[in-house]
Order: sequence, then structure tokens, then C-alpha cells
Amino acid sequence: MKLFKSVVKSVAVAALFIGVSANALTEGKEYVKLERVVPNAENTVIKAFSYDCPFCYKFDQAVTVPVMAKLPDMKFVPFHLTSKGVYGVHGSQVLAVAIAEDEKNGIDNLLSEDSAFKKAKFALYIAYHDKGERWGADASNQANVDAFLKTALDAIGMSKADYEAKINDARVGEILATWGMDNSGDAYMIGKVQGVPAFVVDGKYLIKTNAIKGIDAMVDMIQELRKLD
Repeated sequence: MKLFKSVVKSVAVAALFIGVSANALTEGKEYVKLERVVPNAENTVIKAFSYDCPFCYKFDQAVTVPVMAKLPDMKFVPFHLTSKGVYGVHGSQVLAVAIAEDEKNGIDNLLSEDSAFKKAKFALYIAYHDKGERWGADASNQANVDAFLKTALDAIGMSKADYEAKINDARVGEILATWGMDNSGDAYMIGKVQGVPAFVVDGKYLIKTNAIKGIDAMVDMIQELRKLD
């Protein structure tokens, strides 16, 4: 609870755990309709994020899991932003490989403790935000890139050789194409509205972060946004 209060305080939100009614939602105030619909995103909550975003880390520590636990008929779908962070592209690639591994192993919930995606993501979060790791801060140096990747790969028990063999898998390519590897992609389209983290309902409606009043209120907002179409 303390951590959640610090999150909402940091985004200038009063920590009032209240509900949101349908007529309380105003476009431009509580939500924004995206400039284009993210394909195949019905019944999903997309979270656009970056490994180097402190609020993305804090939300994943205190908000994302309890919110999704109250939405059992919706799927959590992460979109990593390649354009943020020195190792943004490499972060997207290693996280896409982790998601493909989860799918291969029958793990559908990417918020579960068994998820390779979650393990890799939190390994990067912890190294960057808690330990101050920057891996040389130069992605043009292959040794630095290897050190960055090793942080994520060690967390999921994958060797560099295995990673390099999997990076060209068709499914990994599909995930990266969905996110986008440049500023024309959907992850950037979502992130540019207000920065990250950014939560999108059904691929259409982005929740304004400063409108989030608490866990239950966020759940109510998501449920109401689902009713708009």
C-alpha cells in the first residue's frame, strides 16, 4: 500500500480509492482515444513500458497485478518501447524471446511468477533502478550489449547461444512487429500520448495516468471503457 501511494503521489494523483461511473469518464480527461486501433486487442489491457522507466517499475510492483486480478476475463499484454533507454531495442528483443518461451511452455499469464517474461523484465528493472546498473551506457559496444542481455538471460536460465538461435524465430518476429521497432510502431504510438507507463483498453482507449485514483477505481475505469463501443 505504501508503494502504491508513492506511485500515485509521484504522478500527482490523490490516493482516493473510489469508483468511477460511466458518465464520469470524459475523453481527454480520464482517457484518450488512440489515433489508430491496435489490431487483435479485444479484451486486453495493453501496458506500454520501458525497462528504464521508474514509474513502469513502480506500477509493476504495486498496481498491474492487483488490477488484472480483478479482471479475469481480460488478458494483460505488454508492449516494450524500443525508442526509450540506451538498450531499448535490445530490451524489446530479449523480452520478446522471453514471451515466446512462455508461450512455448504453455504460460499464458505474463504476470505469473513462472513467466520468463516477468523474470527477465524484473531482472532489468532491479539492475537499472535498484542497483544503478547502466551496462556501459553505450549500445554501440557489443560487450555492453552482451552485459545487458546477460542480466535478462541469466534470470531465465538461457545462454547467449540459445538466445541468438531464438531471436530469429517467427514468433519473436511477430511480437516485435506488433510492438514496432521504430517510431512508426504501436508501442511508440501509445507511448507518445503521455509517456509511459501507458495502459490501453481493447486497443483503443488510453487511460490518463493522472486520472487513476486507486486499484478499484482503475478497474472500474477499464470496465467502463469496455462499454464505449
